[in-house]
Amino acid sequence: MQTTYIKNFDREQFQKLADIFETVANDKKPLWMGTVYIGEQPIYIECHVKWMADKINSFFANALPGEYVQNAIKLYVFKSTFPDFIPVPNQFEPDVYFTNDNVLRVPDMIVHKHCILLNTNNTFYMNVDHDDLNNFYHLGENHLLMRLFYYMLQNTKMTVVHGAVVGYEDHGVLITGLSGAGKSTLSAFCLSKGLQFIGDDRVALHKENTCLVANPVYSTISVSTDIPNIKAVDVIHPTYSSKNVIVLDKSQLSQNIKINAVIEPIKSQCKHPIIKPTPKNPIITRICKDYSHLSVLSRSTQLIADYKRILDLLCDIDFYTIQLSDSVDDNVTEIINFIKQQRI
Repeated sequence: MQTTYIKNFDREQFQKLADIFETVANDKKPLWMGTVYIGEQPIYIECHVKWMADKINSFFANALPGEYVQNAIKLYVFKSTFPDFIPVPNQFEPDVYFTNDNVLRVPDMIVHKHCILLNTNNTFYMNVDHDDLNNFYHLGENHLLMRLFYYMLQNTKMTVVHGAVVGYEDHGVLITGLSGAGKSTLSAFCLSKGLQFIGDDRVALHKENTCLVANPVYSTISVSTDIPNIKAVDVIHPTYSSKNVIVLDKSQLSQNIKINAVIEPIKSQCKHPIIKPTPKNPIITRICKDYSHLSVLSRSTQLIADYKRILDLLCDIDFYTIQLSDSVDDNVTEIINFIKQQRI
């Protein structure tokens, strides 16, 4: 779905709409309120939508119910009960968010019925949730909140990227690659064999002096195979997915893992897995394209800034590929040995 611009949506209309939503947020007690930490960045959430309120505590790695942090970005999630809450032409799609530059855009999500409103630095964004709520099995997999978080974090030192992180003695690797590359399986089996685990799909990165540091976003793993020795709080079997979502015991999550290398899995016919150095530019370019695709609700309009952001994070990191064998155990053992050597 292409982005649509409404040039005549003026500040007065925008402010009137924002006032309505702020009144609703103030008048109704949220089903869940508190602070979720994305790495070191607090996001204060007031949620009026039951399906999401029921998941926040268990799905987010660091969720503190009832706590409000003064410097937190604010996110309000609630149902829309206003039939005329979007003053736009009839042909315009009802899935929208607002910014204070008076531009109205259409995200590429199928949405209606529920609304998400974000207020940060006097800028408002709104989105609408999917009708079939039972199939929103994973807040990250469906990008409902992640598309907001990417945008919310752009002016902070935190960056959320698509990848998995596992480690040993607080040092680890970022496993990157497109969906289906094997990130979740590799990281889940690493966890089952005693390695530290940050995440399998979305991880929060920031620079600490010259070190790249990773922190968890979600306390879930989405995998299509059984993983031994993992303590599950819950296992969700989504209707329209071949993967199961394992909600982890949060004691299994690690914090502040220093990233020593980036590894990209490559499917091959090797009898034994091989990890070897690789040029970084193609992988950084792909990570940037992936990031830019999800960094706003429609598409990023700051591709050069996105590239510089990712490049700054990864410029001092060595890049490798792992040619995968048919044996998951061998692949995981190779990664474990590699991490331990990097640590030494």
